[in-house]
Amino acid sequence: MTKTSQDINEICTRYAKALILSSSNEDELKIVKENFMDFNKILKNSQELSQFVKNPLINSQKKSRALSSICKSLSYIESFQGFVKILTKHGKISFFEKVFLKFNDIIDENNGITEIHITTAEKLDKEIEKKINKKLSESLGLKIKLTKVVDKEIIGGVIIKIKSIMIDNSLKSKLIDFKI
Repeated sequence: MTKTSQDINEICTRYAKALILSSSNEDELKIVKENFMDFNKILKNSQELSQFVKNPLINSQKKSRALSSICKSLSYIESFQGFVKILTKHGKISFFEKVFLKFNDIIDENNGITEIHITTAEKLDKEIEKKINKKLSESLGLKIKLTKVVDKEIIGGVIIKIKSIMIDNSLKSKLIDFKI
């Protein structure tokens, strides 16, 4: 990881933690999370708004006024509206999606949920997904959240990532091991 990406991760973590700490209780945090998800979806779905937010030529005051207007029209909770203003004022609004991911990671961590990435060559059937979720949860003794990735290049099998541990049981890795 480069120094710049480490700095960005640290910045995003600080803003995410600040938003969590600014929520007075669990109910408010739940509303903030809903607002965060909604606003993130709007940014993803609106190319114009996304370009506006990321454009360095538009000053932060103009961005702040526009985003405040959007947040008010969507009836977002005041603490979230203030958060968007602060991100904009400090020139960090372009990191919004990364802050959102850190926010969710911290909430999951606080709730004792461990994220497990599972990569397969084809989309998992719901029944198989439930069995994997149950088996991993029981084996590890953790509450887990599965993040599923489909990667046709692994040919078959599965790759499981739990924090810094990776279990590669893919057909591609087996073929590479045998140098076929």
